[in-house]
Amino acid sequence: MRQGLALILSAPSGTGKTTTCRLLLKKLPDLKIAVSHTTRKIRNGEKEGLDYFFVTSKEFEEKINNNDFLEWARVHNFYYGTSLHSAEEHLNTGHDTLLELDVQGVETLRKMKYQGIYILILPPSIEEMKARLTKRGTDSEDRIKQRIETGKKEIKKYKMYDYVITNYVVEDTVNAILAILQAERVKVSNYRPTSPDIEALLQEGTD
Repeated sequence: MRQGLALILSAPSGTGKTTTCRLLLKKLPDLKIAVSHTTRKIRNGEKEGLDYFFVTSKEFEEKINNNDFLEWARVHNFYYGTSLHSAEEHLNTGHDTLLELDVQGVETLRKMKYQGIYILILPPSIEEMKARLTKRGTDSEDRIKQRIETGKKEIKKYKMYDYVITNYVVEDTVNAILAILQAERVKVSNYRPTSPDIEALLQEGTD
Protein backbone atom coordinates (compact mmCIF):
# COMPACT_ATOMS: atom_id res chain seq x y z
CA MET A 1 0.00 0.00 0.00
CA ARG A 2 1.34 3.38 -0.97
CA GLN A 3 1.67 6.16 1.56
CA GLY A 4 -0.92 8.87 1.08
CA LEU A 5 0.13 12.30 -0.12
CA ALA A 6 -0.20 15.28 2.22
CA LEU A 7 -1.78 18.20 0.36
CA ILE A 8 -0.87 21.27 2.41
CA LEU A 9 -2.97 24.27 1.49
CA SER A 10 -2.82 27.80 2.88
CA ALA A 11 -4.01 31.27 1.95
CA PRO A 12 -4.35 34.75 3.43
CA SER A 13 -7.76 35.66 4.88
CA GLY A 14 -10.22 36.72 2.19
CA THR A 15 -8.68 34.57 -0.53
CA GLY A 16 -11.45 31.97 -0.71
CA LYS A 17 -9.67 29.02 0.91
CA THR A 18 -12.77 27.62 2.62
CA THR A 19 -14.83 27.71 -0.58
CA THR A 20 -11.94 26.18 -2.51
CA CYS A 21 -11.53 23.32 -0.03
CA ARG A 22 -15.23 22.53 0.00
CA LEU A 23 -15.35 22.29 -3.79
CA LEU A 24 -12.13 20.27 -3.85
CA LEU A 25 -13.58 17.73 -1.40
CA LYS A 26 -16.77 17.57 -3.46
CA LYS A 27 -14.81 16.82 -6.63
CA LEU A 28 -12.45 14.44 -4.88
CA PRO A 29 -14.58 12.56 -2.31
CA ASP A 30 -11.79 10.08 -1.49
CA LEU A 31 -9.58 12.92 -0.26
CA LYS A 32 -9.42 12.88 3.52
CA ILE A 33 -9.09 16.01 5.63
CA ALA A 34 -7.04 16.53 8.76
CA VAL A 35 -9.48 18.70 10.70
CA SER A 36 -7.74 21.45 12.65
CA HIS A 37 -8.54 22.71 16.14
CA THR A 38 -9.16 26.40 16.80
CA THR A 39 -10.17 28.66 19.66
CA ARG A 40 -12.02 31.17 17.50
CA LYS A 41 -15.81 31.29 17.40
CA ILE A 42 -17.71 29.20 14.89
CA ARG A 43 -18.96 31.15 11.85
CA ASN A 44 -22.29 30.85 10.05
CA GLY A 45 -22.27 27.80 7.79
CA GLU A 46 -19.39 26.08 9.58
CA LYS A 47 -19.80 22.67 11.19
CA GLU A 48 -18.08 21.23 14.24
CA GLY A 49 -15.73 18.41 13.25
CA LEU A 50 -15.96 19.25 9.56
CA ASP A 51 -14.50 22.76 9.25
CA TYR A 52 -12.74 22.79 12.65
CA PHE A 53 -12.90 21.36 16.12
CA PHE A 54 -13.84 24.42 18.16
CA VAL A 55 -12.23 24.32 21.62
CA THR A 56 -11.44 26.66 24.50
CA SER A 57 -7.98 28.16 25.04
CA LYS A 58 -7.56 25.90 28.08
CA GLU A 59 -8.38 22.79 26.07
CA PHE A 60 -6.02 23.86 23.30
CA GLU A 61 -3.16 24.52 25.71
CA GLU A 62 -3.67 21.10 27.29
CA LYS A 63 -3.27 19.55 23.85
CA ILE A 64 -0.06 21.54 23.31
CA ASN A 65 1.31 20.19 26.59
CA ASN A 66 0.34 16.66 25.54
CA ASN A 67 2.17 17.07 22.18
CA ASP A 68 -1.07 16.34 20.32
CA PHE A 69 -0.34 18.73 17.44
CA LEU A 70 1.70 18.23 14.30
CA GLU A 71 1.93 22.02 14.25
CA TRP A 72 0.17 24.90 15.95
CA ALA A 73 0.23 28.68 15.85
CA ARG A 74 -1.44 31.73 17.36
CA VAL A 75 -2.97 33.95 14.66
CA HIS A 76 -5.13 37.06 15.24
CA ASN A 77 -5.25 36.19 18.97
CA PHE A 78 -6.63 32.71 18.31
CA TYR A 79 -4.96 29.31 18.40
CA TYR A 80 -4.95 27.01 15.37
CA GLY A 81 -3.45 23.53 15.35
CA THR A 82 -3.38 20.34 13.28
CA SER A 83 -3.78 17.07 15.15
CA LEU A 84 -0.87 14.68 14.60
CA HIS A 85 -3.21 11.69 14.89
CA SER A 86 -5.75 13.14 12.45
CA ALA A 87 -3.14 13.60 9.73
CA GLU A 88 -1.09 10.44 10.16
CA GLU A 89 -3.96 7.97 10.47
CA HIS A 90 -5.17 8.88 6.97
CA LEU A 91 -1.74 9.03 5.34
CA ASN A 92 -0.63 5.70 6.82
CA THR A 93 -3.66 3.93 5.35
CA GLY A 94 -2.85 5.23 1.86
CA HIS A 95 -5.30 8.14 1.71
CA ASP A 96 -4.29 11.48 0.25
CA THR A 97 -4.97 14.02 2.98
CA LEU A 98 -5.76 17.73 2.96
CA LEU A 99 -4.16 19.93 5.63
CA GLU A 100 -5.36 23.54 5.80
CA LEU A 101 -2.57 25.54 7.43
CA ASP A 102 -1.60 29.16 7.89
CA VAL A 103 1.84 30.40 6.92
CA GLN A 104 3.21 29.91 10.46
CA GLY A 105 2.15 26.27 10.30
CA VAL A 106 3.88 25.83 6.96
CA GLU A 107 7.06 27.35 8.38
CA THR A 108 6.95 24.79 11.18
CA LEU A 109 6.47 21.86 8.79
CA ARG A 110 9.24 23.07 6.47
CA LYS A 111 11.67 23.20 9.40
CA MET A 112 10.63 19.62 10.23
CA LYS A 113 11.21 18.67 6.57
CA TYR A 114 7.68 17.30 6.54
CA GLN A 115 6.92 15.64 3.20
CA GLY A 116 3.96 17.12 1.37
CA ILE A 117 2.71 19.17 -1.55
CA TYR A 118 2.73 22.80 -0.44
CA ILE A 119 0.24 25.07 -2.25
CA LEU A 120 -0.40 28.76 -1.59
CA ILE A 121 -3.63 30.34 -2.83
CA LEU A 122 -3.53 34.10 -3.38
CA PRO A 123 -6.20 36.73 -4.11
CA PRO A 124 -6.14 38.57 -7.44
CA SER A 125 -5.19 41.77 -5.59
CA ILE A 126 -5.07 43.32 -2.13
CA GLU A 127 -8.17 45.34 -3.02
CA GLU A 128 -10.06 42.19 -3.91
CA MET A 129 -8.96 40.57 -0.65
CA LYS A 130 -10.35 43.59 1.26
CA ALA A 131 -13.61 43.43 -0.69
CA ARG A 132 -14.07 39.73 0.09
CA LEU A 133 -13.37 40.26 3.80
CA THR A 134 -15.85 43.15 3.91
CA LYS A 135 -18.50 41.13 2.05
CA ARG A 136 -18.09 38.25 4.50
CA GLY A 137 -19.44 40.52 7.25
CA THR A 138 -17.86 38.67 10.16
CA ASP A 139 -15.13 41.14 11.15
CA SER A 140 -14.97 44.74 12.34
CA GLU A 141 -13.17 47.34 10.24
CA ASP A 142 -10.15 47.18 12.56
CA ARG A 143 -10.05 43.38 12.34
CA ILE A 144 -10.23 43.57 8.53
CA LYS A 145 -7.26 45.97 8.50
CA GLN A 146 -5.36 43.58 10.76
CA ARG A 147 -6.12 40.62 8.49
CA ILE A 148 -4.99 42.56 5.42
CA GLU A 149 -1.67 43.54 7.02
CA THR A 150 -1.13 39.93 8.07
CA GLY A 151 -2.05 38.81 4.55
CA LYS A 152 0.57 41.08 3.02
CA LYS A 153 3.25 39.47 5.20
CA GLU A 154 1.99 35.99 4.28
CA ILE A 155 2.09 36.74 0.55
CA LYS A 156 5.77 37.67 0.86
CA LYS A 157 6.47 34.11 2.11
CA TYR A 158 5.36 32.57 -1.20
CA LYS A 159 8.75 30.97 -1.87
CA MET A 160 8.14 28.47 0.95
CA TYR A 161 5.60 26.72 -1.27
CA ASP A 162 5.88 24.35 -4.22
CA TYR A 163 2.98 25.93 -6.11
CA VAL A 164 1.17 29.29 -6.11
CA ILE A 165 -2.34 29.69 -7.54
CA THR A 166 -4.17 33.01 -7.93
CA ASN A 167 -7.83 32.46 -7.10
CA TYR A 168 -9.72 34.37 -9.78
CA VAL A 169 -12.43 31.70 -10.24
CA VAL A 170 -12.77 28.97 -7.62
CA GLU A 171 -13.57 26.29 -10.23
CA ASP A 172 -10.32 27.04 -12.06
CA THR A 173 -8.39 27.04 -8.80
CA VAL A 174 -9.72 23.62 -7.84
CA ASN A 175 -8.96 22.22 -11.30
CA ALA A 176 -5.38 23.47 -10.94
CA ILE A 177 -5.07 21.70 -7.57
CA LEU A 178 -6.42 18.48 -9.08
CA ALA A 179 -3.85 18.70 -11.88
CA ILE A 180 -1.04 19.22 -9.35
CA LEU A 181 -2.19 16.24 -7.29
CA GLN A 182 -2.39 14.01 -10.36
CA ALA A 183 1.12 15.00 -11.44
CA GLU A 184 2.53 14.38 -7.96
CA ARG A 185 0.97 10.91 -7.82
CA VAL A 186 2.93 9.77 -10.88
CA LYS A 187 6.31 11.14 -9.80
CA VAL A 188 9.05 8.55 -9.68
CA SER A 189 9.56 9.24 -5.97
CA ASN A 190 5.93 8.32 -5.27
CA TYR A 191 5.78 5.21 -7.46
CA ARG A 192 4.80 1.92 -5.85
CA PRO A 193 4.89 -1.39 -7.80
CA THR A 194 1.47 -2.52 -8.96
CA SER A 195 2.16 -6.27 -8.83
CA PRO A 196 4.53 -8.76 -7.12
CA ASP A 197 6.41 -9.54 -10.35
CA ILE A 198 7.13 -5.87 -11.09
CA GLU A 199 8.18 -5.36 -7.48
CA ALA A 200 10.57 -8.33 -7.70
CA LEU A 201 11.97 -7.02 -10.99
CA LEU A 202 12.65 -3.59 -9.52
CA GLN A 203 14.31 -5.11 -6.46
CA GLU A 204 16.85 -6.75 -8.78
CA GLY A 205 18.15 -3.29 -9.59
CA THR A 206 19.33 -2.00 -12.94
CA ASP A 207 22.38 -2.80 -15.05
